[in-house]
Amino acid sequence: MPGANTRLARGVLSSMDAIAVSVTVLAPGMAMLLNVPGVAAVAGGSTPLAFQLGGLACLALAYVVVGFARRMASAGYAYTYASRSLGTSAGFMAGWLYAFGLICFVPMTMAAVASLACDLLHVPPHWWFLFFLAGTLLLAVVSAARVRVATRLQLAVGIATVAVIVVVDTVVVAKGGAGGNTLAPFTFDHTQRSGVSGIFYGIILGVTSYIGFETAADFGEETSRPRRSVPVAVIVSVVFAIVFYLWTTYSLSIGFGVNNGAAFGGDPFALKTIADRYVGAPFGTLVEVGALLSAFFVCVGCSAAGSRTLYAMGREGVLPRWLGATHSRYRTPVNAALTVAAVSVVLAAVVGFAFASKALGGPPDTVYFFFATLGTLAVIVVYMGLCVGGAVFFRRTQRPYNVLPHLAVPAIGVLLFGAALYGSVRPVPAHPLNLTPYVALGWLVLGIVAVAVLRARRPDAVGRIGSMLGEEDPLVASTPDNTTGPPDPKHGRPSP
Repeated sequence: MPGANTRLARGVLSSMDAIAVSVTVLAPGMAMLLNVPGVAAVAGGSTPLAFQLGGLACLALAYVVVGFARRMASAGYAYTYASRSLGTSAGFMAGWLYAFGLICFVPMTMAAVASLACDLLHVPPHWWFLFFLAGTLLLAVVSAARVRVATRLQLAVGIATVAVIVVVDTVVVAKGGAGGNTLAPFTFDHTQRSGVSGIFYGIILGVTSYIGFETAADFGEETSRPRRSVPVAVIVSVVFAIVFYLWTTYSLSIGFGVNNGAAFGGDPFALKTIADRYVGAPFGTLVEVGALLSAFFVCVGCSAAGSRTLYAMGREGVLPRWLGATHSRYRTPVNAALTVAAVSVVLAAVVGFAFASKALGGPPDTVYFFFATLGTLAVIVVYMGLCVGGAVFFRRTQRPYNVLPHLAVPAIGVLLFGAALYGSVRPVPAHPLNLTPYVALGWLVLGIVAVAVLRARRPDAVGRIGSMLGEEDPLVASTPDNTTGPPDPKHGRPSP
């Protein structure tokens, strides 16, 4: 049974486990089967370009995350990094939005599990919610178990799924696809929606596919030698994702034909279609099975990462303290994990039954694309904030300071993530996806109100934001955490 403990298990994850966590939350199998058609619907034959730009933005962010991770280890990740660079209020907002984004990805990915299960088992689609509930129950059990057990299972499934897709990619490229190998997919000339805007809108789901490469940072307190292992995991994960995604989207683009973007974007199982066409039917089924398993384990990963942010905020008293409790035996944040699972069921039921769209493919697909878009909007704002915070952090801590890596690289991340954010609202997407910017904005405003109330009523709790770490570079510990105000007499940190 859960106890009143508040410490996570320390040093139980190796560098390989940290890599497994990040690669699993990337969910390469699910991303390539389910996300790519959504990108292709607007980016068409130029879909690889959307993934290339999204990858470049995430590479810039990876540089920032590594800069932080080499100096400190925390379960709070964005919450802690932002508080240490931009001030405690910014830290609260980063945690508020990041946890919200990852919680959105739990119903999103479980809806994918339900949809794929119905398709593979030839069950009527209206049974999707029963599969969703069964999957969530299993998720709750796995979330409370030892974290290392989950990471090893995730790694095995991830390797098998990627291997199947690599075979498909290799065969398609070797055969030259429908019209031969070409660099045309990496231009703006083959989009379904007016060039640049098609690519910018496509970047949203492209970035969704990359989200999670940095998840190892959420497990900093549970990782052995975290200031070495976490940076390695982040770099390996983002480089793997860029190479694998560009190769797979290129294979799909030439597989359908660069000028056949309508068929590419109109096929909800484009990767399965290409596998069947170029390799053979068994591989198409293997791709779908791999995507189902990938979707479940990314659901586990998103739940774990989101619950650790809630745990960190609960432990420091800015959210209810019971969220900061851990399992008495396994030292996992069980209260936060169960909260994430319960909220996910409610969110999926509301969107799936009240806002289902036939144009998006029915209830489970509506849940998938709605929360994919909503969660990505929230996380992109956090990513932009981290890039800004990274520039501030580097200016304060890097000696010698170099404008190119310490300012220009974070700025590139801000610009590309900003382009994706703009592309998600202009032109206006179809209903109910057109509601997602307003929901995200509402959550942002609610967070601003929450931190204002905390500052007025519990200034001591605000002063603790970002203060609890598993490990910290002594040089950073001796450097003021921010420069937005005079030192806090209680905590020895500048006040915001």
